[in-house]
Amino acid sequence: MRKSVFSEYFYLCATIISAAIVCIGVVMIVVSAEFYKSDKKSYIIQTADEVMAETKLSITSNGGVDAAFLKNVYLNISDTTNIDFTLIDANGGALVCSEAPPCSHTGRKIGEDTLKKVTREGFYELSSLDHFYDSPHFNLAYKLDFDGEIYYLFAEMSDKPLTDYLTKLVSVLAVVTLVVLVFIFLAIYAATKRIMMPIRDMTLAAKRFGEGDFSQKLYNDEQNELGFLANSLNEMAVSLEEIEETRKTFISNVSHELKTPMTTIGGFIDGILDGTIPKEKHKHYLRIVSQEVERLARLVRSMLNISKYESGEMTLSTENFDLMPVIVDTLMFFEDRIDGKNVEIRGIDHGRFMLDADKDLTKQVIFNLIENAVKFVNEKGYIEFGFEVNDDGMSTIKIRNSGEGLKENEINKVFERFYKTDPSRGIDKTGVGLGLAIVRSIIKLHDGTILVRSDPKEYVEFEFTLRTGVREAPKA
Repeated sequence: MRKSVFSEYFYLCATIISAAIVCIGVVMIVVSAEFYKSDKKSYIIQTADEVMAETKLSITSNGGVDAAFLKNVYLNISDTTNIDFTLIDANGGALVCSEAPPCSHTGRKIGEDTLKKVTREGFYELSSLDHFYDSPHFNLAYKLDFDGEIYYLFAEMSDKPLTDYLTKLVSVLAVVTLVVLVFIFLAIYAATKRIMMPIRDMTLAAKRFGEGDFSQKLYNDEQNELGFLANSLNEMAVSLEEIEETRKTFISNVSHELKTPMTTIGGFIDGILDGTIPKEKHKHYLRIVSQEVERLARLVRSMLNISKYESGEMTLSTENFDLMPVIVDTLMFFEDRIDGKNVEIRGIDHGRFMLDADKDLTKQVIFNLIENAVKFVNEKGYIEFGFEVNDDGMSTIKIRNSGEGLKENEINKVFERFYKTDPSRGIDKTGVGLGLAIVRSIIKLHDGTILVRSDPKEYVEFEFTLRTGVREAPKA
């Protein structure tokens, strides 16, 4: 059977509180009983001392036991104190008692073992004194010695008042406990329900989040763990919603990027096969098909590379190298396009600039950023490089191109997969929108940082950091 947290918490609190109240009640009963016994003992001792003085005086004055006189003394004191007195001989038999005739002690004796316990200082216990009494009594006994004549004076009080007192006390405690428990259970129920309602809401919200519904938000302004948990779940929902949107956008973009070349490839091949495209144009269209296949290959390679970078499968092979030759070689690769736009290259006369990084991956970063700069630089514009060694062991590289910059809403999106500032492909005819995403992944893999600055009408600048290398000492 499935148990709810509410019921478990309620039953746990109820059990603990009930047990605590019962324990308190038991302690109160025990303490009250001991206090009652102690009070009665003091009362019996005080009264017995008076009776013992009268008994000693009578026996001493009369040279023996005057039963009639002592009977009268015992009866008078017993009537006012509810304490019975019995004078016992050395054999344990009753000589005088405060009971009205007929005496219940007739034919009964107190055992020798009990008499041995009685001393001049007194002996006290709650018992029936070897069935000398029909029920347990509070018994106080003194030993009296008159020149070898031994007597025992017993003062006793029935335990019935104690039993009645404890019975009433238990009854009162039971009623009070029952009333208190009812109110406590109601309070626990209300408090537990109040605590568990946010948890129930969080459970339902988490279930909806698992089903892909992130619209429901939790509202809990309490400054405690539940409030913090609700805020955390809301933040998680926002993150998951963003991830879900990114996933949908990613699938949409991948589908689009795959669909366009596949449609082109399929259309041209079908046209060649069914004769729609003349034979003399087969080579031309096959060349287009080849370019589209290469474009698909680049897309797949880029996606695989990003996956490796972000999953940690890519292992860095760092080395100390000079970045300048990498930049120069990359610029040479784009020489025709740079010359075609009459672009001015600035800042490559810096000299040696050492880095401690994975050289192949760094080449990929430089290639992607320069390709992006060449692609969007304006006619007769410039591409400018900046280099700086920082005090924290990192070096900063900047690549700026003149021309139309990024809009404010584009700056935070340029590193997203498949994002393009030129969706119409008026300028970027071959890109798939993964180059800058790859750059960010590689920089992150090196524990570096990358950011972009832009003036919408003047320039775009990418700035990234990599670990500083060691400049080798010049050879003698």
